[in-house]
Amino acid sequence: MPQPFRLGAHHWLSLHGRYVCKAGAPECWHCPVVDLCSYSKKALEKPKGR
Repeated sequence: MPQPFRLGAHHWLSLHGRYVCKAGAPECWHCPVVDLCSYSKKALEKPKGR
């Protein structure tokens, strides 16, 4: 993590987990770091009804 971002990085990672990479229902289709993710069951298209 580059020095200028270290102070708030823990907060951003927590928010990312809460709102994007949710357990059981990750929203990979709007994840800004999906290309760095090693999760094998990525949902790259938004499910209908969401």
